[in-house]
Amino acid sequence: MARRIAIVGASLAGVRTIKALRRKGFDGDVVLIGEENELPYDRPPLSKQFLTSDDPVAAKLLEPESFYDSVDLRLGVRATGLSLRDQSIALNDGSRVYADHIVIATGANARSLPGLPDSDRVARLRTIEDARRIRSAFANAEHILVVGGGFIGCEVAAAARKRGLAVTIIEPASAPVIRGVGALVGGIIASLHRERGVDVRLGVNVRSVDQGVGGCLATLSDGTQIETSFIVVGVGAVAGTGWLQGSGLDLSNGVLCDAHCRAVGGGGHVWAAGDVAAWPSGLFGEVRRIEHWTNAAEQAGCLATNLLDSDAASGHDPVPYVWSDQYEHKIQILGSVNGDDDTKLLQGSIEDLRFSLAYSRAGLLRGVVAFDMPSEVVAMRPLIAGLAPMASMS
Repeated sequence: MARRIAIVGASLAGVRTIKALRRKGFDGDVVLIGEENELPYDRPPLSKQFLTSDDPVAAKLLEPESFYDSVDLRLGVRATGLSLRDQSIALNDGSRVYADHIVIATGANARSLPGLPDSDRVARLRTIEDARRIRSAFANAEHILVVGGGFIGCEVAAAARKRGLAVTIIEPASAPVIRGVGALVGGIIASLHRERGVDVRLGVNVRSVDQGVGGCLATLSDGTQIETSFIVVGVGAVAGTGWLQGSGLDLSNGVLCDAHCRAVGGGGHVWAAGDVAAWPSGLFGEVRRIEHWTNAAEQAGCLATNLLDSDAASGHDPVPYVWSDQYEHKIQILGSVNGDDDTKLLQGSIEDLRFSLAYSRAGLLRGVVAFDMPSEVVAMRPLIAGLAPMASMS
C-alpha cells in the first residue's frame, strides 16, 4: 500500500495526478516538486491571450492555492537525479525525497536555436517568465521576428499583430506546420497570416544574428537581412529528461512507459505522464509521445487509477486532441495526423475558412483537422477510434 507519492513536475500532468489520487481516496503523503517559483498554472494561454492582455495578473492557476493544503509543495527547486535502488529523488538544494512511488511529469523544454541563446532580445516560450519577457518586449518593440512556423510561432505572431506590431515569420519548410498537417492546411495558415500583414518567409532559416543596443540584425540562408526589435524562437520542444540521465530508465524519446503509464525499467514504482511520457499505442501501432494539454490531463487520470489499484489497471490509448487559436479562428486536430496522409473534405468550405478535413492512411480514417467546427470534430472521435474506412466518409 502506497503511503508516500512524489511527483516531479508542477505541470498539468502533475497536478491532475494529485487531483485524481485524492478523488480516488488516497489520503497518504503527496510531494510535488516544481522548478518554478509559481503555483502550477495553465500553459496554453501563454502564447495567446496572455500576450495580448495588459492585465499584469499571473497566468490562470490550475487549482486554487488551498488545493495544496494537503500537499508537501516544493517550489523553486529542481530535480537533479533519480535513484531506482532506494526510490529517491535528488534535488538541487542538496536534499533527497524518498517515496513509495515516483511520478515523472517534467513535461518538455523549448528548443533553442544553435548559436542563438536566450538574451535581452531573444526568447523562447515555455514558462510564465518567458511569456512576461515577450509581452514586455511587445510593449516597446516595432518589429518581432518569429523563428519557426509551428503552432507556437504562429500563435505568437498572431498575438503580436493584435498588438499592432510588424511581424516576420521564418520557416525552413514550404509552409507552416506542414509536417504535422500537410501542404493544404499549411498553405491556408500561411495565407491567413499574410492577409493579416505578417511577412511569412518560407524555405529559409536564420544563418546568424547580430545583437546591438537598438535591436537585432538577422541574416537568412538566402542572404537577405531583417532588422528586428526582438526575436521569438519557436522551433519545437524536447522531453524534460535531462535530470534522469544515468537513472537506468529508457530515455530514447522521453520516458518510455508501458500502456499503464509505468516507466519501463522502473521496477513498478516509477510512472510518467504528460509531455515527457512515451508509450505504445495499439490504436495507432506506434510508440507515441504527445505534447498536448488534453493528453496530459487524461494520462494523469489513468496513471492514478493504475498506481492505486493494479488489479483494475487500464491502458492509456486515446484519440489525441489539440487546438490552436490564431486571430478569430480555432484550428483543431483530432487523432493522428501526418503531413503525407491522404485528405478529403468532409464538411464546410475551405474558401470560407470553416471546414473539416479527414486524414487517412491505407484507406482508414486516422484524424481530422478543422477550422471553426468544434462540434463536428468531437463527433469524429468514435470513428477514428474505430478505424473507420475512409470510403464510408461522406
